Amino acid sequence: MFMTDQQMLSSNLSQSTEREKRRQYGFLALLLIAHIAIFLAQLPTSYEFANFVFFDPGVTLRTDKLIAQGYLPTVDFGYPYSLLPLMLGRAFFALFGRTPAAYILFMALAEALILIGLWRLARQSGWLVAAFVIAAMPHAIIPVYVHLTHPLEAALIVHTIADLSAGRRARALALATACLFIKPSMAYVLGFLILVLTIVRLIRQRESWNSFWRFLRPALLTGIICLAISSAYFGLIPTISALIPINGAQSYKALGFGFFANGRTFWLPKVSSAIQFAKYYSLTPAGFWIVCTLLIAMFGVVSLTKLANAAADKYETLTIVATCHFIFLLTFFGWPGSWAYYSSLLVAGVAFGLSVFRVRPALIAAMILIALAGNAERFQITANAWKWMKRSPESAGLWAFLNQQEEWNH
Repeated sequence: MFMTDQQMLSSNLSQSTEREKRRQYGFLALLLIAHIAIFLAQLPTSYEFANFVFFDPGVTLRTDKLIAQGYLPTVDFGYPYSLLPLMLGRAFFALFGRTPAAYILFMALAEALILIGLWRLARQSGWLVAAFVIAAMPHAIIPVYVHLTHPLEAALIVHTIADLSAGRRARALALATACLFIKPSMAYVLGFLILVLTIVRLIRQRESWNSFWRFLRPALLTGIICLAISSAYFGLIPTISALIPINGAQSYKALGFGFFANGRTFWLPKVSSAIQFAKYYSLTPAGFWIVCTLLIAMFGVVSLTKLANAAADKYETLTIVATCHFIFLLTFFGWPGSWAYYSSLLVAGVAFGLSVFRVRPALIAAMILIALAGNAERFQITANAWKWMKRSPESAGLWAFLNQQEEWNH
């Protein structure tokens, strides 16, 4: 039997769809494989003795022990974030042990969730944007965050942005609401911006307010469920206290944090020559981060002007990302390492903007090269760590320099 023209067209469309699905999932597989490879390559600098003995990852394990002993965060000891990460940590450490290895495993899994969000944003873009996402991946995530909170927050924010780009504003607001119970900072900004742009769209399109309440329903339900779960475990007062970011603001002020204060040396290093400046901006994340900041500013301004004429999901998304990034700079940026906390948001926005505005391939290729060069210092540090750091019983199986092992042994 011969196929009709309509059957042939349907068959061709089906084959094209299957090829596109294979391409998209191949991109996801490549992204996750690259994540695993880079994560394992950096184990000496993440599964490190100093991280868990002197710094915040060790504090996270200690916090879990305090909760197991019946102490309450924000009541019996200070704690600057929302409480759901502590509940997730309790469950995770109960399954895998309250150990540095379990902490590192949690990081790897949470970071994979961030990458899946980036994939959702870029999967329908061309291969060059996909290559940009892979090259920028070490900037979007870091091997080990200082607390369980940070990769969870980043994952929720990136998936919120992905939903916004697809026009799923109700689900995006629900994710932003859930993010409040992870870390009460950027989630407030993100949720507020989604609400404002949704109200503007409703007014311009003269829709009934019934549609607005339908839009709010998933977020309200999410908030009620998260509040009930957290309150049932920790109590209502600790839960509400954690949702008000007063402690974090007080800490920032006391420590002199800020983009133009303590954090200034990230974007304006204390070096003495033009060559040193050039090396710093080209071989560290700073150069790539600054270029991405300039790009997201341009994408945001252009998107905002286009929104003045007509509403569009893609322009709303880029406007929100740009606004969030600059609020981060002016409000949440603390110390020189703060750039990493919302770098996934920045990379997500730039990748989406490159696709939306169909930026010339030469510029995308240049961005890929800048991203790769910006990892040079980190890769050099990693190579030196493999060379000079060792695991031993004295360091509890964690990587440490020889002098650290000797000092701890005494």
